[in-house]
Amino acid sequence: MKFKSIILTVILYCFYPFTFLSRVNKKRITLISLEHDNLSKDFKLLYEQLSGMKQYELRTLLFKFEPNLPGNIRYGIACIRQLFIIQKSRLVIIDYNNFVISKFAHRKQVKVLEIWHATGALKQFGNYVKRDYEINNYDYVIANSDFYKHIYAKAFNVSEQNVLVTGIPNNDKIFDPHFFEATRQRLIAKYPILENKKVLTYAPTFRGRISTSFKEAKIDLESVHRHLGESYVIIYKVHPLISDSRYENNPNVIFIEDEFVSSIFCVTDILITDYSAIAIDWMTFDKPIISYAPDLKKYATKPGLTFDYKKEFPGPISVNEDELIAAIKICADDRYRKKREAFRQKTYKYLDGKSTDRVISAIHSIMNDSLEIK
Repeated sequence: MKFKSIILTVILYCFYPFTFLSRVNKKRITLISLEHDNLSKDFKLLYEQLSGMKQYELRTLLFKFEPNLPGNIRYGIACIRQLFIIQKSRLVIIDYNNFVISKFAHRKQVKVLEIWHATGALKQFGNYVKRDYEINNYDYVIANSDFYKHIYAKAFNVSEQNVLVTGIPNNDKIFDPHFFEATRQRLIAKYPILENKKVLTYAPTFRGRISTSFKEAKIDLESVHRHLGESYVIIYKVHPLISDSRYENNPNVIFIEDEFVSSIFCVTDILITDYSAIAIDWMTFDKPIISYAPDLKKYATKPGLTFDYKKEFPGPISVNEDELIAAIKICADDRYRKKREAFRQKTYKYLDGKSTDRVISAIHSIMNDSLEIK
């Protein structure tokens, strides 16, 4: 991967000087994603609101990377396009780490706003971990709570004062009781087996990295279901980076790819996860959570974690399937409610469902050079 980065950097340097020939469009906002080929989640919400205001010229560059030769060629072309579109935009909004922005400094008039694709982070990321390139040249980052100011500042190489605690736009809906009930009814109609069952949602993060391929966590969900009995049903929400899951056509597991995890939460009684940031999203539902982390010792070292996992995780931690099954069976006594509340207070500043409005307000201020840094 490092060799590919060197080759790509050389190619981009050939084009870089020509990006300064065009002027910055003071009304242009460009949304760039190299993980989604359509407007999704935070990007969709922000684009719809900004478009309705008719104050700005909106552009998008949306691309989903595929780790093969054609995918690498398309990625290279997308990077060249980024070079030019970034230098002509007043504001560039991104949702993942960005190679082009990090490697090639943008004009002073151009600002880059990172809308990180998760509510927070349990595992270390960005400049905390060994990378093929250093994250650099970002101007602002949004965060969900003050706890993440220091973490995001280091991860994205920005000053703490430029980490804007606004809340996450995509989470606004989970504070809406109408969204919750309508989504619950829709999913029960779609999956009738969920009705009158104890619903477990298993939603782990990925293992591996783009240069070595991604792998799903190892677990025998069939065995877990067999030990729990027919009063339980297991939903497996696979991580978006995982392909060819062993559970895609398993009759004992409801394998779901085409629903956001926030929607699946509306029918879930117990969440089982590991180091995924969805543990933070789940806190607003005030229901049991279990960690299934057989590789905790290794994972805590590399890539590392952002908090004291054993002490602060808001539910029981299991490191094998027997412990997981036992933890599921005792969840009814809810002995972890106080830990969930403490974790929620640490990871949330706002619970009002108005994060989109705050981010839009920050965008207006950035566009007008009137952002007040606190």
